[in-house]
Amino acid sequence: MAVAQTASLNSDRRSMKSTDMMLDVTSAAGLDEPTRIAATLHLPDDMPTGQLHLIFAIHGGGYRRLYWHPPFADESYSFAHWFTDRGKALLAIDMLGMGDSSTPEPEQRLSTEIIAAAHADALAQVVAMLDRPLSITGIGHSMGGMMIITQAAAFPAFERVAVLGWANEPMTLGDTDVATLTAGLAPGGYLATPREPMRALFYAPDVPASLIAADEAHGSTTPACLGRAALTPGIVHAAAAKIAVPVLVVQSEVDTSPSPEREPGYFSASPETELQILADAAHCQNFAGTRHLHWAALDAWIDRNR
Repeated sequence: MAVAQTASLNSDRRSMKSTDMMLDVTSAAGLDEPTRIAATLHLPDDMPTGQLHLIFAIHGGGYRRLYWHPPFADESYSFAHWFTDRGKALLAIDMLGMGDSSTPEPEQRLSTEIIAAAHADALAQVVAMLDRPLSITGIGHSMGGMMIITQAAAFPAFERVAVLGWANEPMTLGDTDVATLTAGLAPGGYLATPREPMRALFYAPDVPASLIAADEAHGSTTPACLGRAALTPGIVHAAAAKIAVPVLVVQSEVDTSPSPEREPGYFSASPETELQILADAAHCQNFAGTRHLHWAALDAWIDRNR
């Protein structure tokens, strides 16, 4: 495991220590080539005593771990700062095949199962490194919601799971649709997300154009296997039904599910499910004007389900 120098990020209100890592997941991925997951561990400067709450966060398609702590936006857009200010730690990863993580060739060797195994191994390494009592929440946004469901079902290391902006119902996708995206999907490789037809879905009208441009400039290509999986109806229905911990479903006022009230029902083994709908927001909740309401509701749900 390669670890970059720890940086302390300070402001009048918040401080946190952020450590970049390259986590060797070669064995877990089983691809017969060196395979690494890029990650950043954000810790509170004033670490709480006793049990530490760790949020394991997976970004969506076309994104990278910067979604949780965007360097191109002011601190008020940082999910990482907001949660470390409240004594919680955040481990944000780049999905295998995306961002600074390995991009195995040919891409067709990847699968959702391999990617989930690599992510689970990355988490296990950081848990071992922290070497202290932990309570872990798994969070996935959009395509990351699909992957957190896959991981939670196959590698049950989470005390709770939050699924943000992922729909188990047939998805609505802004100015495009599943059939159009599926028809245009290449059979393999690492693909750019068509951002223009997604803007109406991704961003509410109050998101500044300059922020949208910066967000799009910091995007990542996505493995075709993940794009294909995300567009496959019912792809994680069976996995969702296996998750036996509390589950939170978050949908924005403009988002991927045509019937948000039906989403919790897919998690039939969960002892407790909750639906939160974020008003005045679109799919990318972290850029919404109401993002702090979303974070506060998520934080309260975590604390209620300890």
